Amino acid sequence: MARVWAGVILGILLASTSPALFAQGAKKHTIEDRDLVTADNFKIKVTYYKSLGGQDAPVIVLLHGKRGTRQQWKTLATDLQQKGDFAVIAVDLRGHGESPFPKKGGLSKNDYQAMVAFDMEAVKDFIMEEHQKKNLNMNKLGIVGSDFGAAVAVLYTELDWGKIPFDDSPTLEGRTPKGQDVQALALISPDATVPGLTVTKSMPVIRALKRPVVIAVSEKNAGDVSAANKIFDLLVVKKDKEKEGDQNDPPYLWKYEANFSGMDLVTRNANLRKHIFEFLTKYVKEHPSEWRDRRSQLERD
Repeated sequence: MARVWAGVILGILLASTSPALFAQGAKKHTIEDRDLVTADNFKIKVTYYKSLGGQDAPVIVLLHGKRGTRQQWKTLATDLQQKGDFAVIAVDLRGHGESPFPKKGGLSKNDYQAMVAFDMEAVKDFIMEEHQKKNLNMNKLGIVGSDFGAAVAVLYTELDWGKIPFDDSPTLEGRTPKGQDVQALALISPDATVPGLTVTKSMPVIRALKRPVVIAVSEKNAGDVSAANKIFDLLVVKKDKEKEGDQNDPPYLWKYEANFSGMDLVTRNANLRKHIFEFLTKYVKEHPSEWRDRRSQLERD
């Protein structure tokens, strides 16, 4: 009889404590700030929304616009992390947020070029580190950029796809890639020209790569619409110019009624955030790519 009562008591104790035990053992989403040092010895600040998806997790880089900061992406970044199992890196590009100006005065064309060559490369190096730890899959990479941040995203995509693989195999197919990781771009109120950066010269390259691109603007902002149309036209083959509208395949040109531009369009338009989430899910998360060791085969044990 004593054994029976002991079993009953034990069952009651387990029933009452199991939820707490499970809660303690459950993985939680983490968000942390990181300092990244660029190759030109400049420190940039990022916020890393770590995924629970492990080595299959897609990764998104978020680039603010004029006078913006990485904090403006919080709502979208949190949704991507918690609802989509994305790893997310929100960046303060040099001269913005907690990444101070390289020098006194405004940003020069050299600073904007350094955002592509150095800031984004530092972010990519961090992604590589997390990839090798099997916390994400760097070949499932998407970039979302606003106004001048969109220009940085476009030019970095061209840079990423132009990287020559390691010479670690006698055949090109067997060589380990150094780049070719950016799979999709979302451009919010993109600037056609930025000091030192010319988006229009890079768009034919993006078109040739056949990377999915979406452009989002307010239909009431004439300047944004003009720039968006110019960029969109460079992405679309002439025979497919009629694709603007309810086209089934990218590139897409989305126009919203709300009269907001750049980061305001992101922070104040829930529909846009929803559409970006769906776009990234389809073209980044669902991109077919298995995790692989990205170190040169000559450096592996």
